[in-house]
Amino acid sequence: MNKNRYIIILLVLFWLGGQPVPAAPAPDIVTQWSPVICQLDKSDGLSAPQNIFTLVNYDRDWRLNNNWYNLLFYPLERAMYYSVVESDSHYYISYYQYYPRHIGGGDHEHDLTGVLLAVSKTPDKSGRLDMLVTYSNNKWQRWDGSRVRLVGRHPVLNIRAASHEIAAAGRSNRALTSSAMYQIAASGNPTGLDNTKALQKGANAGYRLISLDQLWDRRQDIGQSRVFARWGSFDSYNAVKVTAPWVWEYRQLNWLTRPGELIQYFQGRTVRECNYLSNPYQPGM
Repeated sequence: MNKNRYIIILLVLFWLGGQPVPAAPAPDIVTQWSPVICQLDKSDGLSAPQNIFTLVNYDRDWRLNNNWYNLLFYPLERAMYYSVVESDSHYYISYYQYYPRHIGGGDHEHDLTGVLLAVSKTPDKSGRLDMLVTYSNNKWQRWDGSRVRLVGRHPVLNIRAASHEIAAAGRSNRALTSSAMYQIAASGNPTGLDNTKALQKGANAGYRLISLDQLWDRRQDIGQSRVFARWGSFDSYNAVKVTAPWVWEYRQLNWLTRPGELIQYFQGRTVRECNYLSNPYQPGM
């Protein structure tokens, strides 16, 4: 009996070790600017598992080359990763959407997309959205903050099914009342957002915010059947290698280590070194 009880205890501990680590609450600034997501159905349906952004370890392990296969066996929680970098003038807040499978324009395992907000510091501490940059399907897009639709401080984004391509919604309400299937916000339905026409029966109204540190802390977990096949590239049996934000670069300006300089470039300004007060992704900070 004692031997059997010992075995049971070991099995329980093993099972608990595979569960997702409880996430600490996101900082206020992250929840205040968290995007409202309108997911657009142009191909295979929004309820398809490949169209739900979720946790990298949704299947209770940190082996990534089985994530496509395990879509058959595990429920998916809507979850979005975030990171924050602060300079003396701005907060650079990023939100990331992970999908176990991409089927738009060629099937492959994994997809990771990102949204970078440049929020300038204002005397009243409310902040102002100066620019929004998206990265999806190896494509960069940018919008002046004044042209992005906001609900409160929440920017409204359109994400297409299958391809997961991201675009900022304009100032018009059209995207919210015609083709949108879900409207998802971290805190539920933000005040002032009329979703009576857009939301379909059974639509999910929320997602969880998870620090990018859960991935960043495993950046050296490299090898077959690990998290990464090589630096910043998710392990997979596919030829297409999907990358993490710390290898995203445009004109040698890195998304995580130099977000301020990246924003300057997209604004058409002379790129000058930023004075970062907090940047956990830069060496020595």
